Formats: sequence, C-alpha cells, structure tokens
Amino acid sequence: MQNKENQLVSSFHNYFVLTMEDFKNILQTTSRMTVFRKLKHLSYKTSYSHCGKYYTLDSIANYDNNGIWAYNQIYFSKFGTLKNTVLHSIEKSSGGFTSYELEEFLRVPVHNTVFDLWKNRKIRREQITKQYIYLSVKKGDTQFDLRKQDIVIKNNMFAKDVSDEYLALFMSLLNEKQKRLFAGYESIKTGYGGDKIISRKTGLNIKTVSRGRKELLSEDIDIEKIRKTGAGRPSLKKTKKS
Repeated sequence: MQNKENQLVSSFHNYFVLTMEDFKNILQTTSRMTVFRKLKHLSYKTSYSHCGKYYTLDSIANYDNNGIWAYNQIYFSKFGTLKNTVLHSIEKSSGGFTSYELEEFLRVPVHNTVFDLWKNRKIRREQITKQYIYLSVKKGDTQFDLRKQDIVIKNNMFAKDVSDEYLALFMSLLNEKQKRLFAGYESIKTGYGGDKIISRKTGLNIKTVSRGRKELLSEDIDIEKIRKTGAGRPSLKKTKKS
C-alpha cells in the first residue's frame, strides 16, 4: 500500500496536476474506489474549475492571498470546492462581492453558485442600481454600509475628476487678468478660506487669487484691458468707404 501511495506522490511532483485516468494508469486499476482509497491518505485538492477533473497536492499548490492556485488555467482553492471558496470569499470581504467581482479573481462563472448559496440562505444579497451585492449572513449590514460608502466616494471622485478637467480647459482660454478675476470671483463665492481653496483648485498662486478678489470688491476694473485684442462684441463704428 505504501509503495502505491509513494508512486502517486512521485507522479504529482513530476506533473503537478493529475486526472482520474492518470491515477488508474499509475495504480494499474480500473476502479475509482481503489484510487480514492489511496488518495485518502494524501492531502489533496480537486480543481474547482473543469468540473473537478484535476487533482493536486496541498504541498504543491502555491496559493495566493485569496487561497487560489492556477496551473495551466486549471484552478484550485485551499477551501476546496467552488461553493466553499465563494462562501469564504464573501465572509472575509469588507463590502461583499458582485458576481462579476468574484469571477474576476476566481476566473470561472459563479452565477449559479451564488444563486444556490443565496437560495439556501448561506449568504445574503442586496441590490444597488442594477447589481446584486452578495453579503455575509452575519455581518452583511456592515458590509452593505461600507459598499454604499465606497460607491459614494468613487462617484464623488469621478465627478471631481470631470469637473477639474473642464475647469482646466476653461482656465486655458483666459488671459492672466481674466484668470485672476475669475479666481477672485470664485473665492468670494466660497467665503472664508476661499483664497486658499481656489488657489489649490486652480493652481494659481494664493496672492493672485487674493488680488483678483480685492479688485472685484473694489469695483475698479478697466473692462477694455481685460479683453484680449479682438475679443468681445464687434465694433459698431463704420469705416469710411474709399
């Protein structure tokens, strides 16, 4: 018996991953029961991909931080089956997972698996927009709150990025005095600490923003000097025809 087990271990170390047919050839048997009697003495895992067709040893699998090991696009988990792996991943997550997010690092379809876990009340699910978020039964409320906070933060960051992009474009169309006065106007609107805030937002020196604000408040501005040559409405003065 020991000799047969040694043969299996040696074959695993040679090939890393084996199939049931490989086992039968190594053990010279046609019986699956015989194979499993030999395997039960070894710490082995079945692939959660390819319908569990492949086998490896725990001592060979180099699991990543998610407990996943990939070999030639065959996937193993230190938690065993796909169902156990999905359940563990959801339990340890901070904000739950969508099906798409699970599939991103597990590399296999999980829709039927999460649906089955949810139907059997092993996990919870909540809807945000058109997506379901799969959550732990015990800490799902906390996970869902964190997920909503994360969405708000990301949306705000996106809105800020878009706003900053248009602001930069708009500022590039102004001359130096126009930039100063526009920044001064925004500072007045902002109120206390406005010079500093607008300086950071526009990239202008804080003294420039302050000067623009003071010019606007003084109401002593030469409009013609603000316009670029040729800017503004066309002159109504007619030129004499020759």
